[in-house]
Amino acid sequence: MSTHVSQEVVPKTPEAHHNEIIRRTANFHPSIWGDQFISHLPKDKVHEAIELQEIEKLREQFKRELLAAASNSSQQLDLIDSIQRLGVAYHFETEIEEALQHIYNNRIDMEDEDLYNTALGFRLLRQHGYNVSCGNYKYMYGHLL
Repeated sequence: MSTHVSQEVVPKTPEAHHNEIIRRTANFHPSIWGDQFISHLPKDKVHEAIELQEIEKLREQFKRELLAAASNSSQQLDLIDSIQRLGVAYHFETEIEEALQHIYNNRIDMEDEDLYNTALGFRLLRQHGYNVSCGNYKYMYGHLL
């Protein structure tokens, strides 16, 4: 692949004689990918409406999954953690708050869970402003003592 280099010469004036700047420019061959990654064409209203419908379907699907996992606190906590890590938890603030409130109010016993779920429950509840005591949990060699 060859490139053509040209030089742009700044016209000489008496003031610019001492500060003459020569800039090189390159005329590269067009990319094999074209300009599809550079240019951005505005979307038409039909595509925007379809995308909004798909987004709303995904939101409803998550809400159904979160409600379906209401009997399993560890599954709910995993879903909440995943949504937060994806960075889209702001779409589900009320659902997440209701699920955590349910877990907190019903005093779901995290002592029966493994260390991962116990830690996840403490972190998520504390992160959302709930006063959760670490209790007298001791964890050694994969078992709660």
